[in-house]
Amino acid sequence: NRLSKNNQFYHPVVCVSQIDAMEYAKWVGKRLPTAAEWEYAARGGLKGKRYSWGNNITHDNANYSGVAGLDQWQGTSPVKSFPPNGYGLYDMTGNAFEWCQDWYDSDKDHKVLRGGSWLFFIDAMFVALRVRNRPSDRITHNGFRCVLGSP
Repeated sequence: NRLSKNNQFYHPVVCVSQIDAMEYAKWVGKRLPTAAEWEYAARGGLKGKRYSWGNNITHDNANYSGVAGLDQWQGTSPVKSFPPNGYGLYDMTGNAFEWCQDWYDSDKDHKVLRGGSWLFFIDAMFVALRVRNRPSDRITHNGFRCVLGSP
């Protein structure tokens, strides 16, 4: 587990809208990933696998609904509570859905989220899954991750 300077655990930021996530990313000189970039990063170099580490999931791999193994939280888990993927990225599966730049479909009413969350079951954890919410929605299991560079 990663500790802060004050021996406090870092948790992902949640209950943030996609609009606010985009503004924060811009403020720090970054951006939200596209859905394709997010999936590429989540796969960690593995092709054709269901999850960042292979085809099977347990509570030793990710924080999702219920508790067992390494997963002992009823909400978000501290960052780095589970092993990283092949690219060294943590929590690409479970913990918090992550906002992406993309519109979910041509209606342009909803934005894409990826990654599953602590509130959802195994069937919402696979890396190819896309879900949607309105960009203004602030939900307890939606967060974000910033990236550098142009899409």
